[in-house]
Amino acid sequence: MTKRVFASFIICFSCSILFSCTKDSAKGTAPPPEPVSGKTYSADEVTAFKQMTLKNTFNRIIKWQKKVFFYIVHTNYPYMTQEVDNILDEINQLLGSNLVVERTNDWNAADISIFLTDRATYITAEPDTKGSLENSAYTGLAHLKWDQGIISRGSVFVDMIKTAGDTVQQRYLIHHEIMHALGFYGHTSSPSAYTVLYHYTLMPYILNYTTFDKRMMLLLYNPAIRANMNETAFDEAVKAL
Repeated sequence: MTKRVFASFIICFSCSILFSCTKDSAKGTAPPPEPVSGKTYSADEVTAFKQMTLKNTFNRIIKWQKKVFFYIVHTNYPYMTQEVDNILDEINQLLGSNLVVERTNDWNAADISIFLTDRATYITAEPDTKGSLENSAYTGLAHLKWDQGIISRGSVFVDMIKTAGDTVQQRYLIHHEIMHALGFYGHTSSPSAYTVLYHYTLMPYILNYTTFDKRMMLLLYNPAIRANMNETAFDEAVKAL
């Protein structure tokens, strides 16, 4: 369980090939609320969006509020550097002025650092991730810090040693972790969702953001969806979208 310290949050999100299970609801509990939908977003999409955002962030929307600079710490994998550049170009084309992302060569200027390395090196750089990574089988991780719903810094990790030789998995992982780093800190189990953030890894690996992924990004970075919104406020806002 993560801890709240003053008004700041640091949370790690680890990723691997995971299968999840749920328990049946106890008899006699109240029925779930009616699904919420918008003018252009279906009830299934809204439910999936909330699983990918609010469920893992203390029931608050988190997002970036400014131009975001990415720095690749380890550039000895040229194909991954190119993959990151392609991803950032795609996000810029999709979101326009609502979120601008750019790669920088100055680590001190970076908002998000991308670590393409082994887990020991990453843990040394990000000690708060030790509990998530040290004894796990995870192959990737996204780590963010935010206050009042506004993300201030973060990092992305792909375990290039554990996935050595599997360039397809590595390409999938960098898409997966960068989407987490945008503020999607959870996964979805919605059967209608085809996404890099499904609650277990879909095979074959998804190597590009899907139409669903792009719709989720457009929703999170719609100006009507504000940082620090709770679920009630979000439900009211999405009805008009």
